[in-house]
Amino acid sequence: MKNKITVIASALILFFGACNTDPKANDIKKEVLNIHDKLMMDGEKVIKNKMKLESILKSDKIKSAKDSLSLAELIFRLNKADENMMDWMHFFKDDFKGKTEQEDLDYYKSEMVKIRAVEDGYIKVTGESDSVLKVYNILPAEKIDTMHHKH
Repeated sequence: MKNKITVIASALILFFGACNTDPKANDIKKEVLNIHDKLMMDGEKVIKNKMKLESILKSDKIKSAKDSLSLAELIFRLNKADENMMDWMHFFKDDFKGKTEQEDLDYYKSEMVKIRAVEDGYIKVTGESDSVLKVYNILPAEKIDTMHHKH
C-alpha cells in the first residue's frame, strides 16, 4: 500500500510539474533573440529610408524651411532608433547566468521590455518615414526591395 501511495504521489508531482505555465528564462531569451533578428532586418529599412530622406533634404524638392526642419528632425529620429538598437545590442548579455533561475528569468524579462521599446521605436519612425517618402513620390525601402525580387 505504501508503495502504491508513493507511485501515485510521484505521478502527481510529475503531472503538476509538467503543467507549470511559468515562463522559463530560456524561452524568454529565445523570444528576445527572435525579436532582435527581426529588428536587424528592420534596421536596414531604417538606414535606407534615412538615406532617401537625406537625398530629399539636399534636393530642390523641399518646399519650405518648415519642411526642411521636419525632414531633418525625422532623420534625427531614424538615427536615434538605430542608435537605440546598437546600444541594446552592446549591453545585452546573451550568455547571462544569474545565481538562480529567477535571476535569469528577471534578466531576460527586463531585456524583453527593452527590446520591445526598440521595436516600438522602429515601427513608429519607419511608418512616419514611409509616409514622408510617399509625399515626395519615393517608394519606401521595403517596396523597392520586393519589386527587385519579382524581376
